[in-house]
Amino acid sequence: MTTHAEPRADLAALTLDPAETTRLEELLHDTAQLPGPLEQTLQTAAFAALAERLPARLREGIGSFRDTPPDHGLLVVRGLPVGDIPATPAVYGSDVLGETHPSSLLVALIAHPLGGLIGYEDEKSGALVHDVYPVPTDAAKPLNSGSTLFDFHTENVHHPVRPSHLGLLCLRPDHDRRAATMVASVREAEPLLSAADRELLRTDRYRSRFPLSFTRGLAEDERPVTDPHPVLMDGPAGAPGTRVRFNMHNTFGTDASAQEALERLNRAMHTVHRAVRADRGELLLVDNRIVVHGRSDFTPRYDGNDRWLRRFYPYPGELRADVLVRAGGRVLGKDSYARA
Repeated sequence: MTTHAEPRADLAALTLDPAETTRLEELLHDTAQLPGPLEQTLQTAAFAALAERLPARLREGIGSFRDTPPDHGLLVVRGLPVGDIPATPAVYGSDVLGETHPSSLLVALIAHPLGGLIGYEDEKSGALVHDVYPVPTDAAKPLNSGSTLFDFHTENVHHPVRPSHLGLLCLRPDHDRRAATMVASVREAEPLLSAADRELLRTDRYRSRFPLSFTRGLAEDERPVTDPHPVLMDGPAGAPGTRVRFNMHNTFGTDASAQEALERLNRAMHTVHRAVRADRGELLLVDNRIVVHGRSDFTPRYDGNDRWLRRFYPYPGELRADVLVRAGGRVLGKDSYARA
């Protein structure tokens, strides 16, 4: 879908001052001294103590965003240290930074007050921190490794254990500063819908195919499909308000009326959306329960200087042992869908 509406610009960022950035660099140095692997380290008391040393404005900003997210559901942080950055890879699955790179430790510390990182065994081999950059073979696909327009979607729409938030840390912007992360909140879009559409979108008349990022190597007709689910739902008593779950590339109505309502919701999302073009050291935190996000198209050159983000998934609360790959871990197994 083409975005016709101009993005809204009413968005303030939390910008760290040089002293706060320096304190973060010192904190990352101390965090690097903890024994690995990261999946176990981030659950220790020592790691929790280090997370408490995040600069106060950053720690408080994350806590406020967690507890009382703004209607637009987005927090932008600037001035973060990301360490030395090598050439952007151009082959899918490259792991050139590793778990002890400053950017890996930074996102782990930031995710801690949001509940901690989770990963999925069938996406990027269970990595807790993902590298997002364009690769030639995926250019025209709706993937984080593509460069064509990626329409609005809930992160991991198909999974019963979806991250509460999505984090995107920019290591390097694209050459032309064209690539934008688009975000749109159901709290701002729902009032644009008719009462009939709001009611229809709350029924179990939708299903979602498993995303391409979870089904690499499978033909289109081999990709699993979820059980029926609603697109809009009410939050729990402790966190009232509408929540959203759809992916315009993978979610579909099970009848014509349901599909038409979904398309009208997506148009409403485009009407209220914001577009953020992040630069080095800038972080976008998205509330994945109330916000859908996407990416504009851009032109990669595959020359080592292409756009490169680190992506991560915070998730609050305990994870049942029988859905995890490793006891006491934070990676959900391939067979966790039916049991989660």
